[in-house]
Amino acid sequence: MSSKNTKLLYDVDETPPAWLVAVMGLQHVMLIYSEIVIFPVIIGKKAGAPMEHIIFASFAAAMVSGVITLVQVIRCGRIGTGYVLFMGSSAAYMAGSADIVAIGGFALLATMSILVAPIEMILAYFLRFLRHIFTPIVGGVILMLVVLSLVSISYKEWMGEHGDAMYGSWQHFTIGFATLFVLLGVALFGNRSLRIWCPTFGMISGVATVWFLGVLKLDAALSQPWIGMFHGNWPGLDVNLKLSYLPLFFTLAVLTLINGVQSIGNSMAIQRISHGTPRKIDYGVVQGTVYADAIGNLLSGLMGTVPNETYSENISVIKVTGVASRAVGICGAIILILLPLSPKISMIMVSLPMPVYGGFLLGLAAMMFPAALELVFTNGMTHRSGLLVGISLCIGIVAESGIFFPHIFPASISLFFENGVAAGGLVAVILSVLFRFSLRRGYGITLTPQASRLPELQKALERTGEDLDLSQIELFRLQLACEELFMHIAVASDQDVDCELHFRVAIDDDELSVEVILGRRLDDIQNHALPRNLMQADTEETGHLGLAILKHLVKELHQAEISGITYIWFKLP
Repeated sequence: MSSKNTKLLYDVDETPPAWLVAVMGLQHVMLIYSEIVIFPVIIGKKAGAPMEHIIFASFAAAMVSGVITLVQVIRCGRIGTGYVLFMGSSAAYMAGSADIVAIGGFALLATMSILVAPIEMILAYFLRFLRHIFTPIVGGVILMLVVLSLVSISYKEWMGEHGDAMYGSWQHFTIGFATLFVLLGVALFGNRSLRIWCPTFGMISGVATVWFLGVLKLDAALSQPWIGMFHGNWPGLDVNLKLSYLPLFFTLAVLTLINGVQSIGNSMAIQRISHGTPRKIDYGVVQGTVYADAIGNLLSGLMGTVPNETYSENISVIKVTGVASRAVGICGAIILILLPLSPKISMIMVSLPMPVYGGFLLGLAAMMFPAALELVFTNGMTHRSGLLVGISLCIGIVAESGIFFPHIFPASISLFFENGVAAGGLVAVILSVLFRFSLRRGYGITLTPQASRLPELQKALERTGEDLDLSQIELFRLQLACEELFMHIAVASDQDVDCELHFRVAIDDDELSVEVILGRRLDDIQNHALPRNLMQADTEETGHLGLAILKHLVKELHQAEISGITYIWFKLP
């Protein structure tokens, strides 16, 4: 936690020069804009929707993405992340949304999007009860699965559109390879300043290769006006819901829940890479991320377009460029809002050949993987956590292939089992729940954080040691750790008699685990180190000496604040 992120050029709270903010914001948008506006088109055409509804859904998707991205970046109250986290149309919803549009048009999809939005809100609200389920390891696994899904999408785009005359041609291979080669080359061998431009250089090299090969076709895009509105009609809402729509709702609801879990993983990842000095995961920020994701689905429904999600691709751009400034996210969100009002620019970005985006996404997926590994190994690796990672990834990879017994499962749920993030992410959550229920029953005590009640805690810990059959050394370490933490909280609480403090001790994966719940906010206890010279330590250093000792006494020390309640947990070796 004390190591400095030397690859970060601009912290989330720092502001780069205006020209750099504009270039970085445009770079983020170039990565995702075609994806945002194309998904509604693909879904609408596949389902046979009216063209006026398809065009409007594409226009609305960009507008909604810009608005909800702005909410995410700025963070309005408890809603939003406060980091550079972009929102956009979700590929995970593609197949399920196509089925809904085929049956009831975009009007039915809009209604379904509104109905499933509360699922993510409920997930965010009860996150404090699920803190042991949605751990950094689960978030890291989901992020790995997202990377694998991006790999699948990227090589398909690299090949080109199936049925096209140039599908799988050497021209497409050359275009994608040029994009990937330059992007990764600059990222690997460029200096800190040059790495900022590696996504831009990669995209430029791809476009230049397309032009050199003579396959760049922008006639339709160049004929569009610079400023104008997309033609199309709002599809409205379908209020005549039928019982036969229930399987469709269930599929969309499950995918929404998994997208919420993915948002949790993305929120953890963006927090991890956006500070010069690494900080603990703020679960209040995670809650805000999921709340904003839910509101994004609500707005998508009201605007008659496809549901959205948090984008992992942009996290890779931040990781590579080292620019995590919030100003870049605000600039990118404004560009997203304004781009639909410029048909010419929008069509140019959409008209770029698919192999350019294929090579681009593959490079970013490769650079996103280390962020997932950092989350997975945040707390080290145990027997159980290792199995959770291995099993979830294997199932996710099998599901992502889409060819594992495709005709066995009913059509209403087969789409779910063909989504690697959905299937693997669900397995990770289920295993995390099972591990939680498998804890050996421990002992708990609730008391007010007052120094005079320390003897009560000592007696309770002695009874706990007897119940759990602890050795004398294990009991001594447990008492020392809990007493040091109790006294710090007692002093920090200033004899607050209205505040409750709960200790729970249990056996977790053959290790002694302790959880402490305080009904109020508490300053970070992890930012205190042992003085270099105890004889020359000042009053503040000696006052926090107990916490410094605690850090060396325990392992996997964590602290989180969720809904104004402080949670601290650690293990004793």
